[in-house]
Amino acid sequence: MLSMPRAIGPLPRFADVHVKMTLELIGKHKRIGRKQLAEELGVGEGSMRTILDQLKNRGLITSSRGGHSLTAKGERALGKPFEFVQVNVGDLTVGKVNIATVVRGAAARVMRGIEQRDEAIKVGADGATVLIFKRGRLRFPDGFFEVKKEASNALLRVLHPREGDIVVIGTASDAVKAEAGAKAAARSLSKSRQH
Repeated sequence: MLSMPRAIGPLPRFADVHVKMTLELIGKHKRIGRKQLAEELGVGEGSMRTILDQLKNRGLITSSRGGHSLTAKGERALGKPFEFVQVNVGDLTVGKVNIATVVRGAAARVMRGIEQRDEAIKVGADGATVLIFKRGRLRFPDGFFEVKKEASNALLRVLHPREGDIVVIGTASDAVKAEAGAKAAARSLSKSRQH
């Protein structure tokens, strides 16, 4: 798990999901500077410096004049990332921009979906919608309501869920916050698997 240790002092202006996203961005770019990371994540340079210092202290990244890169330990910690795609799902969500992903085999770990929505809100998204893929259809966790055909087709076309998978849609006014929301919600489902 990639959570930051609690320090004495003011509360940080970033969440654990920003730590994971930092590793993902460094892995994607192979080498990237602090300023570009801060811009892509939507956090301040002071917060970015703190995240990078913590990752460096844990041996997950190295830093040089050319930027930051993952160590072998950092690549292992990153693991296989979720795939996130921007989707148009009409009025299924509350935000302007929607970013979706699939969490494989997580249906049994979803209670009402509110827990994932709350995780998304904590990182600055407007919310998250959680759908269960069961018997070839996307349904809300309550099991009574199916997703409208147009939105369902858009999600099925790009995500290809399998029986028992969860589709998580992060929603916000911009793509960075929507993706952060989707990642936080998906991560909460992945974490519960370890308990």
